Amino acid sequence: MKKSKEENGGLSFKEKIRIVKRSIEFIESCDRGSIFRTAVKYFPEVIRTFAGIYLSSLVIDGIAAARPVSELLLRAAVVCGITLLAGITDQIISVHKNAHKFTYDTMSLKRLWEKVLTMDYDKAESPDTKHKYQNAENYLTGYGIGSMPGFLSYAAKTLFGAVMGIVLIFPIVFTERTVTTGFMGFIQSPWGFVSVLLLAAGLISITSLVIVPTLVRYDHDALADEGVHEAQRVGGSVLSRALYNYRSGKEIRIYGEQELMHEMLTKANSVFINKEEELLRKIYPVLALDGAVVLMLNVLIYGFAFLRAASGMMTPGDIVAFVMYFAQIRDGIMDFTGSISQMLVRSNFCKEVFDFLDIPDDNYKGTIPTEKRDDNEYEFEFRHVYFKYPGTEELILKDINLKWRIGEKMALVGRNGSGKSTLIKLLCRLYDPTEGVITLNGIDIKKYSIKEYMELFSVVFQDSALFSFSIAENVAADTEYDRETVEECVRRAGFSDRLDEMSDGIDTVLYKDFSEKGVEISGGEAQKLCLARAVYKGAPFIVLDEPTAALDPVSEYDIYTKFNSIVGTRTAIYISHRLSSCRFCDDITVLDKGQIVERGSHDVLVLKGGVYAKLWGAQAEYYKDTAGELFV
Repeated sequence: MKKSKEENGGLSFKEKIRIVKRSIEFIESCDRGSIFRTAVKYFPEVIRTFAGIYLSSLVIDGIAAARPVSELLLRAAVVCGITLLAGITDQIISVHKNAHKFTYDTMSLKRLWEKVLTMDYDKAESPDTKHKYQNAENYLTGYGIGSMPGFLSYAAKTLFGAVMGIVLIFPIVFTERTVTTGFMGFIQSPWGFVSVLLLAAGLISITSLVIVPTLVRYDHDALADEGVHEAQRVGGSVLSRALYNYRSGKEIRIYGEQELMHEMLTKANSVFINKEEELLRKIYPVLALDGAVVLMLNVLIYGFAFLRAASGMMTPGDIVAFVMYFAQIRDGIMDFTGSISQMLVRSNFCKEVFDFLDIPDDNYKGTIPTEKRDDNEYEFEFRHVYFKYPGTEELILKDINLKWRIGEKMALVGRNGSGKSTLIKLLCRLYDPTEGVITLNGIDIKKYSIKEYMELFSVVFQDSALFSFSIAENVAADTEYDRETVEECVRRAGFSDRLDEMSDGIDTVLYKDFSEKGVEISGGEAQKLCLARAVYKGAPFIVLDEPTAALDPVSEYDIYTKFNSIVGTRTAIYISHRLSSCRFCDDITVLDKGQIVERGSHDVLVLKGGVYAKLWGAQAEYYKDTAGELFV
């Protein structure tokens, strides 16, 4: 039974045309004038080619007719002059075009980055989205959208060349006949030329409609192969880790991972080699057929020209011009159809880019502005909230009912995997509840403008990221900032000693990704800067989501204590599976297996003898051993 195009994973002709059109519009939106610059590049080449053919035929006829040397030199000089002028024009256009390549590459990538930065967080975190992003990035250039201007312009150039060839060949073909009867009379007649033209068109059609599309399809199938995609991902991942992330150099050397990476790259390369060999085995017969068609075309054209020349209907120059013009017509038609075929086939790759850019934002963004209260009287409430991550069936949070008021110091504790971080993601609207509602001052948070709503929060995550920018830019999260406030926040976060060692102060660049002067900092120091960033934002609601999990208990306690002293009247939520860091909170909520099982102060919960007391008892001895007088 014949499969539908959907089952075959293909696109209809109409869909391919739509994607090609959209690809051209995308290119122009990234670099206006790109198509024109690419197209113009080819036309000096066409003019140079035809001028060379025409003037060369005149020179040959001049030699045959024993024209004066001065006349021949003049014709040769004209040929050389046109060739030189076209060459210079081509170089100027090429330089201009190449200068704009960086514009397209940068702006097209910017479109992908903007999509990543603005899409719903649950989509950004999805493995499927990451896979789509990788494909989109691969096909912005090369075999995807970036190839479209070249094929479109080349199609225009070859079509123009074919038309020029037809126009220039007619005066040679339709000249006065020397024989009017018999076979030679037929060869010299317009019908003879039409017959040759039809035979040539038939042979060209075999190449254009069968051979070229077949070769293009084989090429596409090889590039679209899932094994090739997987090898590209593996190879890209290894190279990214080994070459582009210098921080991984320590592990590579200590654990001797060079051989592992070599094996992974070799395995990925073997996939490419095997696919290339498979492709060659398939295309050899097609190339043989193509060679046979070209041979028959040459026999037909040269034979026709020889017969006409033998009857005195063509001069030596005419023979050269006729053969070369016809070659331009032949190549123009084949290359035109080849370019169009390539564009249609590569629309499949271009679709990968648009599949990523078209990922919908399903979360309601809201329109109500958040209330700007000087008294910070905000109250958040979870009402029967359930949540499971997209694409899964396991409930992470179950029937959460909880109220928090601004100005309180609260803790959210529980074992790893109990749902603490997920609850905060819901509070910050990084995710929406599967069931239930979260309110701010009695209004569903979905109804608030998401941008304004997020301004209420400063969050320091366990995996909070700093970028290879200056300390000030990292803390302010902007290129414009109040220098005094930035430095004050950095010092209040406990970074003073290290800052005093830095000659550039808050202008010191972190890490060495972009600058040899970049400074490496420890994990604890990085978290202090993240705390400074949270303070600088000035949001009324501050969350510390296990930002010190990788630190020892003493360092963790030191950071929490400092942070507690600078929060002031703002609300702070401390999330941790290590209970010592949260014991100074007035209100502690205990999560277990996605449910709230206890709530109260540290002393109350210890006396209660429930889940919290058991966790505290299990951890207390460890803290005493490592932290000495931490709890005295």
